[in-house]
Amino acid sequence: MRKQALCQLLLILVFSGCATSDRTYADRNNVDTARARCVQLARTTGYDDIKTESIDRDGQAEWKVELAVRKDGRTSKERCEYNARTDRVHLG
Repeated sequence: MRKQALCQLLLILVFSGCATSDRTYADRNNVDTARARCVQLARTTGYDDIKTESIDRDGQAEWKVELAVRKDGRTSKERCEYNARTDRVHLG
C-alpha cells in the first residue's frame, strides 16, 4: 500500500515537472525572445552596434536571426540560431 502511494506521488511530481517546462518553453518561443537572446550573445562575444536584419522561424521552436554587427570598426553579418525548447543560442 505504501509502495503504491509512493509510486503515485512520484508520477504526479514527474508529470507536473513536464507541464512546467512546457509552459516555460511556450513563454520564450517568440520573435522578441529570439531577438533578445541573439543580441545578448552578440554583445557578450564583443560585438557592438548590433542591428537585427531578419528573423525566421525554422521549425516549431527554432529561430534563425540575421544580425548586422560591428567589431573593431568593421561591419559584418552574423547568423544566430535560437532554440526555444532548450533556450540555447549559437552564433555561426
